[in-house]
Amino acid sequence: MGRIFCFALMLFGLYAKQLYAAQSTLKTALNALAKQYQVAIIYPDKLVSDVVLPSAEVPKANSIENHLDTLLLNNGFIWQQTPSGIVVSKPAQIQTKTQSQFVMEEVTVTGDKHNQAYTRLYDRNYQQSADYAQQQKQNYIGEADFANGAMLSLLPAENLAEALQAIPGMSISRDRGEALNINAMGLGPEYQLTLLNGHRLANTENVRNSNQYGQQYRFDTFSAELFSNIAVYKLADSRLPSGAAGATVNLMSDDPLSFDDDHLKVILTSAALASERNFQPSFGLTANTISTDKKLAAVVKFNYENRLQRQFQFETWHWGNNGGAPTDYYWQGLESNSLVPTDTLALTIENEDRTRTSYYANIAWQPHPQYELDMLWLRSDTDFTYDEHRLSINPLSKQAKATLDEKNNSIQSVLFDAAQSKSSREESGLYYHNQTFQIMPTWYAKDETQWQISPFYSHSESLSATKAPITRTHVDLKPVPAIVSISDKKLAHYELATNLALVDSYSQLSQLSRRMIEVNDEVSEWGVDSTWQVSSSWGLTSVQFGAVKSLQSHQYFRQDVNLSQAQLATLPALDGRWLEPLNTTFNADFLSQPTQAWLIPKRDLLQLYDIELPFSERQNNDYLNSYKTEFTAYESYIHSLWQIPEFEDITAAFGLRHSYTKSRTLGYQLNENSQLDKLSEQVKVSMWLPSLNIKWQLTDHWLGRFGYSRALNRPNYSDLNPKLHVNSGGLPYAEIGNPTLKPVVADTTSLSLNWLIEDNNLQLMAFNHQLDNFIIEQIKTVTYQQQQYPALQANNDGQATINGLQASADWNLPLLSNSLLQSRMITSVSQLLDAKLTAEQINNTDIEGVSELTANLRLLFNAKRWQSAINVNYRSEFLEQRDLSNNADVYVDDFTSVDLSYSWFFSDTVALRFDIFNATDKSLVRQVQTNEASSLMKVEQFGRRFVLSLSLNL
Repeated sequence: MGRIFCFALMLFGLYAKQLYAAQSTLKTALNALAKQYQVAIIYPDKLVSDVVLPSAEVPKANSIENHLDTLLLNNGFIWQQTPSGIVVSKPAQIQTKTQSQFVMEEVTVTGDKHNQAYTRLYDRNYQQSADYAQQQKQNYIGEADFANGAMLSLLPAENLAEALQAIPGMSISRDRGEALNINAMGLGPEYQLTLLNGHRLANTENVRNSNQYGQQYRFDTFSAELFSNIAVYKLADSRLPSGAAGATVNLMSDDPLSFDDDHLKVILTSAALASERNFQPSFGLTANTISTDKKLAAVVKFNYENRLQRQFQFETWHWGNNGGAPTDYYWQGLESNSLVPTDTLALTIENEDRTRTSYYANIAWQPHPQYELDMLWLRSDTDFTYDEHRLSINPLSKQAKATLDEKNNSIQSVLFDAAQSKSSREESGLYYHNQTFQIMPTWYAKDETQWQISPFYSHSESLSATKAPITRTHVDLKPVPAIVSISDKKLAHYELATNLALVDSYSQLSQLSRRMIEVNDEVSEWGVDSTWQVSSSWGLTSVQFGAVKSLQSHQYFRQDVNLSQAQLATLPALDGRWLEPLNTTFNADFLSQPTQAWLIPKRDLLQLYDIELPFSERQNNDYLNSYKTEFTAYESYIHSLWQIPEFEDITAAFGLRHSYTKSRTLGYQLNENSQLDKLSEQVKVSMWLPSLNIKWQLTDHWLGRFGYSRALNRPNYSDLNPKLHVNSGGLPYAEIGNPTLKPVVADTTSLSLNWLIEDNNLQLMAFNHQLDNFIIEQIKTVTYQQQQYPALQANNDGQATINGLQASADWNLPLLSNSLLQSRMITSVSQLLDAKLTAEQINNTDIEGVSELTANLRLLFNAKRWQSAINVNYRSEFLEQRDLSNNADVYVDDFTSVDLSYSWFFSDTVALRFDIFNATDKSLVRQVQTNEASSLMKVEQFGRRFVLSLSLNL
């Protein structure tokens, strides 16, 4: 990078005498700008020298940005702000070694943030941002993609995961319509790893129900604009912590010293759901400051968001083959392989009120050219309040008549003579907290050896807790005739033959329970990274090596309390004091016939009934659902970069990482006498993890890559819990934890080809995973309280092979009019060719969480004063949960999301933006499937969201 800067200064000195001469060529105009604004401008001399400027094109603007736009865009050039200065090029030339005088060193992934320095220009110009991301991608030796600035902030995205959909091969999993976690490289969320500046982040956990995410990182705690630089490594990099068989996402903090002066950006936002009049405010602030001597600088970001969400859904939790259904759920006259519901059929209105606040501060101090100190503090606080209303029917086969859907071989409609039904309410207040502190000093060598050493310390902690305990209240309805009818992916009928707006239709309070969950996740890492730039006759150009000690603790605590049936029987009879009408009518596109309004339990029934329900003594079930997992890892690595003189077009990188991990799981399990046994299990794993990447510049326009890496993927925390838990609803089965699980071992190879021409960039990549110790659930028989249950337990007995293709294209479309400066199409498609799972008892070879086809399409049109963007994401059907009991496997239907954005740039300082999320109002559908049958399990509609924001750059 220093050579580039020196070259820019040489150009400046050579043409300094011509600064006030007639500006007849593009070259002389650029030199004049370099002098005027005291900035290095780097350009391909041969190309710009031949461009003659008409006098009308000589810039007369008040900022260097406007100068450059006028000079370059109309003449077919682009410009980018980099840490070395402003780089001028033809759109494709910046990405090939032979076409440009600018050659960027390989991206450093751990400590050197200067190579990904954030600037204000990338934040406001999408094309600049995307071109710079392509530049980073081409200079990285292995398979990786980058997103920065406007790529994260100017496309519609409600959180960081939705912004990451711009990365080829990346897809998301959704919760209540919003992205929750990411999928990549043909693997689900538990096989991805998220880092901050190359170090692990503590993860928040799901505390609303018993479905635990574990190592599936939750991105709904971060806004899309919180980070300005993100790298996604498709193969394991020896310089980064082990832990991802899929992709490693590295969130990189801004470099405060890369800014030239002080800036302040303020964003004011208001959002609302379609047909709602309740507007939710949001506020964002980004500020940086730098001292006059350029030695001390800081970047501060703050984001506050309030989000109201209402979701309408139909759901049933369990389906199974009729032949294995319990007696009460067995339907006479249906074949044994027909699918029948074995749990509640319910309509649900889910109201969510979320407040998310994120804080970010980064301070850099460089008192001496050979020393720099970086300190980072990141905090996120998220409060959720839920108020869920449910009208449910128990599908008992007694006194009911079922009709079979012959096409799907499942129950299509049920006519009840005396339906057992209830009205329920669930209220909770959840709190998610994440805080990370990092300190990273760096020493640089004084001589030409270019030695760099960076010790580091990173501490990250998260808390996930029920701020207000989860309270569930169920009120039984009097048995009455009812009909439930399912038609494909819609609900044709859901009606009870009574007036549910009258208290007389209800009989008694049948359940009153509370649940408290607290999860603490903490990770501390310290060690050292070092880089040695060398020049040898046999091609070695740099060596990086380092070591790290990592301590991680994950503690899950749960406690339940409830009124017994005897206590419930003593309560006073229901009357108008205990029930209230719905404040929102159930209205969803998947319901063909409008449903009746019903009454729900009032808030704070505990106070109304004068009931104390404290969390006092813990019961066996509380101990069985609580556990602690600890990891201690010692890792070291060496990474070398090679440029063999005889093969100047080939660059190679070889890395080797050694990982030694001790894990310990603490918890409880029931013995044969139904007594609690305290368990402690330890597992030790030691392994060498090599990586090899080769980049070959075939021609000026063709670039090839080959990569191989071995990676470890830790077991999910909940699978390590040494529990024995009996399922409380549907078909009887148990779950058993396995604290002796070992990490999954992944050997991944990739081969890619890039075609780079002016205005266009195409890539095709093929990848292969060979996964050993693959974690799958298998079934065994256990005895619990003198009754035998089929039990599901995770083990390492699986093997998996995944082959896939990823194709991406970045096209600058022809200008549609003289006023249109940018028109760009970016698209990517990921197709799995083969995904086989081999294990005993497994007939369904699909891999959980993996779609065969994912695709992303972005269209961007930009002029001086406006910009429009269309973002379309598609994900094909995928297996969400395999079930080896008598239940059917759960599949999530294919889903297409369409998000729109339009911005008006009134000036360089003021912009107005309008976003529409889920513009097509798409519903998310889950189905249960066996080899012989399928049926609708859950459909949820979360509506469109409209967001209006005002941005001020000061």
